[in-house]
Amino acid sequence: MREYGQIQCAFWQSADAQEWTDAGKLLAAYLMTGPHSNGIGCYRCPDGYVMADLGWSLERVSEGFAELSRNGFAYRFDGVVFLPGFLRWNKVANANVAAARMSEFDGLPKGEAKARVAGAILRNIKHLSNDHRTVLQTVSETVSGTVTQTETNPTQPREKPNKPSCAAPAEPAPADDLLPAEPPVIGFLLNDGSEFGLSQKQLDEFQQLYPAIDVLQQAKALKAWCIANSKNRKTRGGALKFVNGWLSRAQNQAPRAAAPAKPQHGAASLPRLQA
Repeated sequence: MREYGQIQCAFWQSADAQEWTDAGKLLAAYLMTGPHSNGIGCYRCPDGYVMADLGWSLERVSEGFAELSRNGFAYRFDGVVFLPGFLRWNKVANANVAAARMSEFDGLPKGEAKARVAGAILRNIKHLSNDHRTVLQTVSETVSGTVTQTETNPTQPREKPNKPSCAAPAEPAPADDLLPAEPPVIGFLLNDGSEFGLSQKQLDEFQQLYPAIDVLQQAKALKAWCIANSKNRKTRGGALKFVNGWLSRAQNQAPRAAAPAKPQHGAASLPRLQA
């Protein structure tokens, strides 16, 4: 773990940061300087880490990441956070530091976040060996070709738009395919501390399959159960099976509506007598 971290001096005055909620600003500061961060702005950061370090609820963590993601400041892929502008704000001074950053890169799990930070390293670190560049180029090419990686000038503080800024700005809003097409409405914790989200489309499909229950309310109950039963949380691969099993049991336990009485055949209905 690093013993230091930095937030550039005009971060708190940047036009982007001023529009964030207090929770968004705190989470951004935490991601740049927190105990799990590293020198490339890409590292494992499941919900459980943030909940423990900031004392936040799971819902507040999810809302904070959603805000930063909408503004292009930070993204998460399977529990790994990626800060697109981190290496622009934290320059690498020499080849020795570059080699240390590559060691951090090598330790990342394979996936979308690693592919994206590979591109960021190529764009922002000058002191790379040819072997390192070859590795980074290969990994970065695993990013979907439909996403154009762009670099923009830093956002200036509002009060002094013509003065050079050392703000840590948000990146531009991401391309549509950088974020899930169906954002999660509710999520629950997995055994690795990351979160599994359920979209509105999934909730609607489950509601059609299990009409006797309120699926959203059951999802909230499932979420609370996962918070309280950390030793029994599920893997990502078994998450949907867990949801389906939970809803199926709730459906079976739901009270049945009484069937309407069937009319008896052959019995003549008598006219009602009037006084």
